[in-house]
Amino acid sequence: MGNLTIDIIEGSVYRVGGTGFYGGRALAEGFGVKVYVLSNVDKSYRSLVTDTMSSYGIEVIDIESESMPLFIIVKGKAREFKGASPTIPINLVKDYIESLNPEIILLVPIMRELDIDAISIVRQHFKGVLSIDIQGFVRAVKNSMILCVWSEDLEKSLVLVDVVHGNISEFCFSDDEMFILRKVMNMSTTCNTLYLVSLDQRGTYAIHKGEIFYIPPLSITPLDDVGAGDILLAITSYYMAKGEDVLQATVKGVIAASLKVANAYTKWFNRNDIESRYAEHMNKVRVPSI
Repeated sequence: MGNLTIDIIEGSVYRVGGTGFYGGRALAEGFGVKVYVLSNVDKSYRSLVTDTMSSYGIEVIDIESESMPLFIIVKGKAREFKGASPTIPINLVKDYIESLNPEIILLVPIMRELDIDAISIVRQHFKGVLSIDIQGFVRAVKNSMILCVWSEDLEKSLVLVDVVHGNISEFCFSDDEMFILRKVMNMSTTCNTLYLVSLDQRGTYAIHKGEIFYIPPLSITPLDDVGAGDILLAITSYYMAKGEDVLQATVKGVIAASLKVANAYTKWFNRNDIESRYAEHMNKVRVPSI
């Protein structure tokens, strides 16, 4: 649940993006999972969005809109924001939880189209694996440039979810990496939340109940890392819903994200691609000194 995007690559290529695309495709194409995405869709881009998503077996529950988020992507990063990110009505969120009865819900706003209060409202109505990406809760825009603004209300709400993902830069209460990790470790001691802190191509920290693990990426030649964090969140959530522990699930999520980066322009991966690499990669997990 969260708006899809139109990503404008190097000023000329238009493609569908957002966690609903990257995480949704990973689950639908790689695992055969039935995926629904609740998003505002600009009617000008509706054919592009629905055709792209349906080609991977993803059903878009589209809210007709006059706009949707447009991002200018330069060297794999969102550098500029255009368009708009209309609000998703919370009553629709509750209605679809009841009608679809999902096993996993990903709350993945792009630009605050889901209010922080949506986290507690969804938790009240849903008992399965609830995961969020903090990027859309902390983003702000000034003169078309993307800023990051931390919220104490968001921090308090993180204890309600099963999995939280964010890039290290999005935990923007500090620019000191070690301070961020220590604070997240402390936050994790009061709840059962798994925190996934991405370091781009340097790997991922998994933090849970005061413990921290470092998981490196696969040794690959990176082609395109857009969406890697979305895939990490989706696949980790999937394995947790299947009953695997937080470290097992995260290692498989990291493998999946790495395979997407290496196979960006072909089929990304399937279940066997992940499972066959799991044992070897689990041996590379380390407990860092923080």
